[in-house]
Amino acid sequence: MHRTEFEDLAPYAQDYVNQVLQSHFGEPTDMVVWDRLPLKEHTATATVVIDDIPSDEAVKEEEEAAGTPETSITGPVSIRQLSLDLKSQNRDIAEGTELLWLNGPLEGSPSSWVTEWDAETQTVRLETPLHDAPNNGDQVFLGPGEVLVQGRLLYAEHCQHCHGVTGDGNGSTAPYLNPKPRDYRLGVFKFTTTKRENRAAREDLSRVIEDGIPGTYMPSFKLLTQEEMTSIVEYVLWLSMRGELEYQLISLIADEGYSIKAIRERVADGETYQSIREEFIERVDNPDEFNYEVDSIVGRIVNDWESSQTEEALIHPISPRVPYTPESIARGRELYLNESLKCAQCHGEAGYGNGSQIYAVAKMKNGDDYPVPGLHDDWGNLIKPRNLHTGIYRGGRRPIDLYSRIYAGIKGTPMPPFATLVRRSDPDDPSSPLTDEDIWDLVNYIYSIPLDGYLPGQDPGASASESEGVAVHSFE
Repeated sequence: MHRTEFEDLAPYAQDYVNQVLQSHFGEPTDMVVWDRLPLKEHTATATVVIDDIPSDEAVKEEEEAAGTPETSITGPVSIRQLSLDLKSQNRDIAEGTELLWLNGPLEGSPSSWVTEWDAETQTVRLETPLHDAPNNGDQVFLGPGEVLVQGRLLYAEHCQHCHGVTGDGNGSTAPYLNPKPRDYRLGVFKFTTTKRENRAAREDLSRVIEDGIPGTYMPSFKLLTQEEMTSIVEYVLWLSMRGELEYQLISLIADEGYSIKAIRERVADGETYQSIREEFIERVDNPDEFNYEVDSIVGRIVNDWESSQTEEALIHPISPRVPYTPESIARGRELYLNESLKCAQCHGEAGYGNGSQIYAVAKMKNGDDYPVPGLHDDWGNLIKPRNLHTGIYRGGRRPIDLYSRIYAGIKGTPMPPFATLVRRSDPDDPSSPLTDEDIWDLVNYIYSIPLDGYLPGQDPGASASESEGVAVHSFE
């Protein structure tokens, strides 16, 4: 259930990691719903509108008119119907939905249960009458944690056999798949429409679930409802944040000298196992030490995911797509072969994914060489540059998808972002080698590769007769 690096820690450090994960997230099958996380975990959130609460007499009259039994009123107030101001809604509010009081006179009271919901008037009818009157503006959760619960069940049914219980990409079928299923626990998703420094947007994950990933074993789940996809996305985000906290906490503790290897080195230098253990426990008990660092890590995770859901995080081309013409394709090919952009180093001059970098020995994060030459992703997997002749684009084949791959790169892979080379603030700045139109030219060139079969160096604008049998795509 833990990362491999977990086993490298001293046992008491492992206990601390477990304690933090349990208190902040629980287990993937027994979650802790934690409102600090930027998740849409509840069916709905709302505040009470007190002006619309009917009187006891009105409720009785309504019940008598409806022929329903008189309520067993034992207190001074017998409210069964409330008007709410919905702040968010992620699922349908159905009969049997729990209503949890977060503040006001009813905070700490047993939950109420919905028997009827009128979406038009935003009025909820409760199974049993309230015995204290809420205040105007009191906050309530409807279906607390229900989105995550549904997400967990759907994930177990559709995703877990590949992506694993903890989202480690190591489900029961994973050993037989290539490329391997995504390991969510780094918080990194490859195909996004957000800038390089941002995490994935919810819409990116939802699109992958709906459309699948072409050229991989990730299928399309178009038959799921939007509500079901939302539930899976929220649960995957929860798994990702849990994994990030575990990864960063393990890295912190190891860097502070509490891995088994580091402890052995410290003992060799004259310290004792007992003194190192007592030092660790003292730092755990000190609120300014590890617990402060945990809070900081959580704050960064929350901020990273929150900021990635904003409009500012999305990639917005500053110019519309350049028309798909021979001239644009020719400019795109010229850029593709430009040595400063280095496209051909990975994808090859003809775009077959056979550039020189597939033969180079890359470095791992610890500075050691990978045992086999070629390109590797952040998970340590050997990956191949895309063969652009197949017409299969894993991140989607919309123009904005290809633009995003060039602009922001592919996260977690050696595919770099070209955003820093684009003249966005000053289109006339000669020190920036790329314009927005250049990226669109590259997009057009990539689209043309599987269609036209141009030979390396051939003029895309050449006529059919000049091409001597090479199939030339029509631009009409």
